[in-house]
Amino acid sequence: MSHSQANKSGEDTSSSSGTEEPPVETSPLLLGSMEENFKKLKRAVLARRPVLREILRKHGRKKLYKYVQDYVSVNLNPPIKRRQDEFITAFKNEVAKRLGHEISESAALQLAKHYFVSTADHHGPICHPFFVNSNLLTAAPYFELQDPDLKYVIVLSCSDVSLNNSSFPRGLIFHSSSNDQLKMHRLGFFPASMQPVYNFPPYSKKEILKVKSNLEEKVKSGEVKPEEGAAINKIIDTIYKDPEVLACKNYSYQITKTNFELWKKFFAPNHVAPPDLIYLEMEGLVGRLLIDHHFYQDTILNHMIFDPVYEPMIIKNFEGIFGSFSRQEQSGTYLFWALPEGSKARVQLWRKGDFLVSKDESYKIELKPDIIRQALERKELIPGLLLSYTTICFYYGLKCLRGFNQVNYLTLMKNGYIKMNTDLGNYRSIEVCARAQTKELCDGLTIAFLQDSNGKMTLATGLDLILYGTSQTWTQFVDIAKNITFGEALSPLMPEIYKISYLEEEWDPALVAIKDEDIIKLMKLDTKIPACAHIKTNGA
Repeated sequence: MSHSQANKSGEDTSSSSGTEEPPVETSPLLLGSMEENFKKLKRAVLARRPVLREILRKHGRKKLYKYVQDYVSVNLNPPIKRRQDEFITAFKNEVAKRLGHEISESAALQLAKHYFVSTADHHGPICHPFFVNSNLLTAAPYFELQDPDLKYVIVLSCSDVSLNNSSFPRGLIFHSSSNDQLKMHRLGFFPASMQPVYNFPPYSKKEILKVKSNLEEKVKSGEVKPEEGAAINKIIDTIYKDPEVLACKNYSYQITKTNFELWKKFFAPNHVAPPDLIYLEMEGLVGRLLIDHHFYQDTILNHMIFDPVYEPMIIKNFEGIFGSFSRQEQSGTYLFWALPEGSKARVQLWRKGDFLVSKDESYKIELKPDIIRQALERKELIPGLLLSYTTICFYYGLKCLRGFNQVNYLTLMKNGYIKMNTDLGNYRSIEVCARAQTKELCDGLTIAFLQDSNGKMTLATGLDLILYGTSQTWTQFVDIAKNITFGEALSPLMPEIYKISYLEEEWDPALVAIKDEDIIKLMKLDTKIPACAHIKTNGA
C-alpha cells in the first residue's frame, strides 16, 4: 500500500483533536460557512492523523525554512555507522545501473556524510504537486549550506503503487487555461490498472505516439494552446523518447532516468539551480539488501522472514498497523506481495507454516532463502512496506523524510519493532532503532503555485514550472519558505489529505467541496505566497 491510499488505522476520534493546532487566519470578508467548513475539515484530517496533529501543534507557527533546515541534520551512533557501508554500497550499485558510475559515486559520498533520503514519493514522473513540493523543500536548505558534497535530492520512492493511483504515476500532468478556467490535463503512457509500477514493462515508441496523439487532440480542441503543446512535445522528444530511455528494461528504470532530466528542466532559465534529483525505487533496493546481507546471515531481518518463532511476535506487534497487515480486515500483506507472471494486480500473502500463501491458495511459496531469493530476482515477490521500512529505517538507521500518512504508520511500526525486540531480548536492534526518526514531514507542504491572469491560484505541477515558470523560480521558492509558516504550507493540501484519510462512503459533501484555491483565499495565502508560475487566460 502507498501513503496516498485510505488509512483507517491508528485512528483517533476524540472530539478535541483539532483544538491544539494554530487557528486558521482568515479575512473578515470570507468569514462564515467556508471558514467553519475548513475548520471541520482540518479537525477531521487530524483525527485520523494523530502524529500529524502532534507535528502541527509543535511546528505549526515555525517558519517553513527553519523547519526544513533540520532535514540534513543526522545524528548517527556507532552501530548504525557499521551498517551504513552495506546500505550505501547497495544504493551505489543500484544507481550506477540506471544513471552511471559518476553519479552513483558522488551520491554515495553524499550519503556517507548526510545519511538521509526522502521516502515521500510514488515512483512516477515528477509531476504531481505532492512530490514537486516535497522535493523542492528537501532541496531548500542546500541553498545556503554550500556543501560541495550535497549535490542531490535522493528519493527512495514507492514503486508498489498501482498505475491507477490518484498521483498518476503512469504519465504526465499539466494545467492549461480554457474559457477563463484552469484545467488539469493527464497524458498517460499506459491505461489505468491495478498493476503496480514495480517491474511494469517499459513504454515504447507506440505509447509515445499515443501520448502525442492525445496532446494533439487537446490542441485541436482549443483546450491547450499551440505553444503549450509544442513545449510538451519537445519535452517528450528530448526526455521520454531518448533511445537510452526506450531501451530500459522496465518502467521503473525509465522513471529514474527521465526524472533526473525532467527535474533540471524545471529551473533551466534560472541562474541558480537546486541539486539534481535521484529517484530510485525503494522495493528493488530493499530486495538487494536482503539477498546480499540477510538471507544467509544471522540477522534480525533473517529471523523475521524465515524463523517461525518470530511469526507470533510479528502478529502481536504489527497486526492492524496501516502499511503492515490485518488478517481481520484482510488488508496489507505478510512481509511480501506476490506478483506472479501474468497477474493484473499484486497478490496478498499470509504465512501458513513454512509457506507464504495467497488467500485462495492459488499461489504458494516456501520460506527458504534460496527460493525467496530467486522469486525476488525474477520480480515475483515485492517487499511490503513493513519489511521495507524495517530494513532501511530500523535496521540500517537511514533518516527518511516522509509523507503525511507515513509519519503516522512509521511511528506505530517503530514502536512495534522496539516492543518485539524487547520481548526477544535483542538489545542491539533496540539500540539502533531507538534513534530512527519517523516524524520528519516533507510531503503535504506547499510552496509552488500557478496563477492565471485573473489572479486565481492553484497547486503547480512539475510541467507547469516548465511551461509557465520564470528565471527566478528557484530562488523564489527559497524566499517563500522563509516567509511562511509550517502550518500555512500544510493547509492547501488538507482537502486532498481528507479524501485520502477517509473512504469515499465516509466523505462529508460539504468538506469534499472545499478546494485548495478556497483555502488559499481563506488564509490570504495569495498575498503571502507569490505564484512561481503564471499562465495567461484567454484574451489576456
